[in-house]
Amino acid sequence: MTQEKSQRNQPGGAGEASNNFGAHGLSEGSGAPSPAVFSPESSSTASSSFSSSMLGEPSPAISAGPPRESSVNSELRRLNRALHALSACNQALAQAGSERELLEEICDIIVRVGGYRMAGIAYAEQDEEKTVRPMAHAGHGSGYLEKIQLKWSDTPAGRGPAGTAIRENRICVIADIANDPQFALWREAALQRGYAAVIALPLRVAGLAFGVLAIYSEQVGSFESSEVELLTEMANNLAFGITAMRSQEEGRRATAALKDAERRYRQLVEQVPAISYIAEPGESGRFHYISPQVEYILGFTPQEWMADDRSWVNVLHPEDVAKTIAAEHRREGELYRVEYRALARDGRVVWLRDEAIFVRDVETGKLLMRGLLVDVTERKRAEEALRESEERYRAFVEQSSEGIFRMEYAPPVPCQLSASEQFALALKNGYLAECNDALARMYGRESAQEMIGKPLSEFLVLHDPITREFMEEYIRSGYRITDQESREVDAQGQKKIFRNTMMGTVIDGHWVRTWGIARDVTTRVHLEEQLRNAQQLEAIGRLAGGVAHDFNNILSIIMGHGELLLAGAGEDEQARNGLEQIQRAADRAASLTQQLLAFSRKQVLQPKVLDLNEAVADVQKMLSRVIGEDIELIASLHPSLVPVRADPGQVEQVLMNLAINARDAMPHGGKLMMETSNLEVGEESARELELVPGRYVMLRVTDSGHGMDGATLSHIFEPFFTTKPMGKGTGLGLSTVYGIVKQSGGNIQVESEAGRGTAFRIYLPVAEGAMRQRQEKIVREEVVGGSETILLAEDEPDLRQLARIFLEGYGYKVLEAPSAERAIQTADIFAGTIDLLLTDVIMPGMSGAQLAENILSKRPQTRIVYMTGYTDDMVVQHKVLEPGVKLLQKPFGRTDLALKVRATLDGK
Repeated sequence: MTQEKSQRNQPGGAGEASNNFGAHGLSEGSGAPSPAVFSPESSSTASSSFSSSMLGEPSPAISAGPPRESSVNSELRRLNRALHALSACNQALAQAGSERELLEEICDIIVRVGGYRMAGIAYAEQDEEKTVRPMAHAGHGSGYLEKIQLKWSDTPAGRGPAGTAIRENRICVIADIANDPQFALWREAALQRGYAAVIALPLRVAGLAFGVLAIYSEQVGSFESSEVELLTEMANNLAFGITAMRSQEEGRRATAALKDAERRYRQLVEQVPAISYIAEPGESGRFHYISPQVEYILGFTPQEWMADDRSWVNVLHPEDVAKTIAAEHRREGELYRVEYRALARDGRVVWLRDEAIFVRDVETGKLLMRGLLVDVTERKRAEEALRESEERYRAFVEQSSEGIFRMEYAPPVPCQLSASEQFALALKNGYLAECNDALARMYGRESAQEMIGKPLSEFLVLHDPITREFMEEYIRSGYRITDQESREVDAQGQKKIFRNTMMGTVIDGHWVRTWGIARDVTTRVHLEEQLRNAQQLEAIGRLAGGVAHDFNNILSIIMGHGELLLAGAGEDEQARNGLEQIQRAADRAASLTQQLLAFSRKQVLQPKVLDLNEAVADVQKMLSRVIGEDIELIASLHPSLVPVRADPGQVEQVLMNLAINARDAMPHGGKLMMETSNLEVGEESARELELVPGRYVMLRVTDSGHGMDGATLSHIFEPFFTTKPMGKGTGLGLSTVYGIVKQSGGNIQVESEAGRGTAFRIYLPVAEGAMRQRQEKIVREEVVGGSETILLAEDEPDLRQLARIFLEGYGYKVLEAPSAERAIQTADIFAGTIDLLLTDVIMPGMSGAQLAENILSKRPQTRIVYMTGYTDDMVVQHKVLEPGVKLLQKPFGRTDLALKVRATLDGK
């Protein structure tokens, strides 16, 4: 192989050629004229005699001029090489296996056999820039084709030999590359590679250029007329060979496509689950053809089926015969389509879709049916399963206790808008397309039909910030949200709280619908709020109750010694005035402590069977002096009010506190009404009122004052919360009422709006089976002392000393003990009679009740009086609230102690 052969650059394919030269040229399927219409007659092929004449004698171009042997010999050698190259190219044309191989082989022959510096073949692209795509080259061309850009447009880049040959469809020769201005753009790269002259020959099909054969020579003045004729024949033969090869390839492709179509047709007809047939209409219509699928689908061979004219009607399901036969209209050109059941050979029921068209046989003139029998059994089963699924879904939706719905938006909401803008459009465009009866009931309607078509704006509380945040969060989270609250409004205008789980559907960037499940949690949310309030009040109450005990002991000492000092103050007015102020302050502190205990529901109550009408009437007699003449006091008392069990003094406190609260709300006068009624509380009402189901008496206290807003109502029963100016109230009035009512087994509720007054409703349980007792007036008894012996057990030293002084002041003999154990020792060694044991309920070590039990076991005639500053639950635990037990509540004064002791000793 020659050196030129070794320097060949063989592109690996069209892609590699494109990388070297750009996406250029004409390939199979390009926009150039199709080689398929090329014919040998259209090619400007030189005659075969030309080659022989070239070898036998010189051409006229060679014989012209002075006889210079060396020049003639040189030209003859070139012609001889060109002739051999032409011959080798013709052989390559006959033996090439593919177009790519042919192009590469032709370039190699031109360089190797023809002795040229470089040869290349390129195709014209039909793109906008009219680029030229190199397809093959050989020779000394390393790097050359990478540096040049070939075009065939009428531009500087397209006016080179290759571009001109294609554009003008003519041979273009550059005899002197170094000096020809037409080659200026590519000169430097060409001279570096030893190119001196170039010829570009158009490759034509049907007379039009589709490519170019470019041959580079290392000699200036190459490509004389005889050589050009040979190279032209070579180019024409190459173009014809390319065209013929493409025609053969297209023929092979057409043959392959036909075979593939036949194969696909066989697959369609004989392998798909459908039976192809040609038959005459009617119950006994003869089948002219039936495909092999009849055996797979129905179990009959084509031969068995064709042998019996009634094969078709015999396999029809008896219930489908009539409708199937009736569907045959038998009119030419009409479509026959029906679905029916057929019985297979093995007894299986097969659903078939029969689709056919009525045609007229051109030979016999008979009306025939050409059609397909498609096995749709699986589809029918799926449809049945879907129908059952839909029925189950419908039953689930209709029977669900939760609201299930589908919202549609017409027109759909664009998703590119902001969340607030989408929400606004959803309110405008959204409507309820589907829901169940449960959702309708949640909105106060009878059935789902009343809801369908209603706009979304009818349901949502539009200006509620929680609802707006709920919807915008739903949008921001990709139209999905789980178990979130919204504020709704029902048909009666009542606000509801729903918890929603929703999922939206987005199509082509638009929010089109929303599916959702909703639960009405209005009652639950209200109950949770009530529970939180109750827990908050309970926590405050525990704190208040704990503080009250210590206060009681301290106040007992302050009040007792103040009373003693006041009794001995004599005529010293300044001392007496100071002591009286101390006494009044202690009384206020004691009252405050009792209010704290009342709120905390820890005070010691002494409930009795009480007529609430009498209590209201008694309090109203005092109220005229308290609330002022500018407030009209109205009483509406039930004539047959049942009695309740409550502490009369605490009920009076409740009525007074509510009246004073109403007075403060009506600074310019108004109306204060107190009403009583009997009430039966059922299961449903009990949950709302936080009561045990049963019978109650309701006390309603209403005023026409300035009312309260929602923020105030949420804190109204908290201790020390007040809306009055500084120094005008303690904030314990309503909290005391709350505690008393709760401790009495009832409940209190309040309704109020700013500017529309306030109504309190108090529910107290009925005293079942008890006779109504009229409350007796308390008559102040004369304080009387005695000479009896009293055992005093108190662990607080100051209080113990004060009690001893009080008792001794009334003439009693007192035995002191700082603990229950010391009291037992004292009783054991004391020989005389112990008439009364005065003991604290709770002391370190042994309790007061245990002490009393020990003393009574030895001295059964001893009477017992308990003292306590603790709350009722502690007292109950120590069994000192049982009937017959005497209890002295701290703080107490000198007179209170004397009266309790004297009454106990006297057996009252």
